[in-house]
Amino acid sequence: MKLFILCLLVSSQAWAFRLSTNINATFADKNVKIFVTSNSTCTQAGISPAELLEIAVDGVNKFWNTVPTSSLRLERGGILNTTNPLFLTGILCASDSESTCDVTTSVPAVTDIVIACNNNTTDNFPSASYLGLSAPTVLSGSKIKGSIILINDSAASAFSKLSRSEMESVLAHEIGHAIGIGHSNKNEALMYYKNSDKMHRLAQDDIDAISYLYPNKLDGCGLFGGIINFNQKNKNGNNFILSLIFGLSLGLLLNFATKHITRHVKTDRQLS
Repeated sequence: MKLFILCLLVSSQAWAFRLSTNINATFADKNVKIFVTSNSTCTQAGISPAELLEIAVDGVNKFWNTVPTSSLRLERGGILNTTNPLFLTGILCASDSESTCDVTTSVPAVTDIVIACNNNTTDNFPSASYLGLSAPTVLSGSKIKGSIILINDSAASAFSKLSRSEMESVLAHEIGHAIGIGHSNKNEALMYYKNSDKMHRLAQDDIDAISYLYPNKLDGCGLFGGIINFNQKNKNGNNFILSLIFGLSLGLLLNFATKHITRHVKTDRQLS
């Protein structure tokens, strides 16, 4: 009966996380590699490509790779050898079924997750307060094939003023977008729209988001409960009804099983 009540409580929970795309896109491969472009000198950001890669890997190990209910594992990919200047100056353009990116002005398409230092202040970083920018840029149906993360390498960039721990948090926030998670309205979350550099651990809303997109296991009624507040329009009322029905059904089943077992135990005791 306690689990029955718990399922009802979980079913009425409202999650605050949103998603990066309007199709709930995720990487098909649950082992996603992280690369940094070799031509990212990152002069204004005050960091080398090798250092940037190390910080990104440390960031995911500190945050996203710590979630046991997520099947996603983010791994070191290495330095991506390239001389394409559009990684450094191009526009970050997310391509989906309704848009087409201009290959002559956009950051190139990639696979996995690729980080580059970019100094385009017209389209990407109109303000020094923008430390990074990220989006899934190559989609195939509802699957992400590649995502780009750009670090502000403009003259006004404040990235170089961050501590290493703050850089880890910023990169982990941007990687969150790269794997399909949008902003949270919970100010304690890594995916909150500001102050990501001040976070030292994931909040429950971050954990809920990555576990929803990349579930590792079905644990009780947890993944069935909750009204998920996405960026796009969703039929939350239907989600709630389905969650409620599941919670009620599971609770009644467990209650019946408990009574049935108890009845048999009493009978056995009387016969012994």
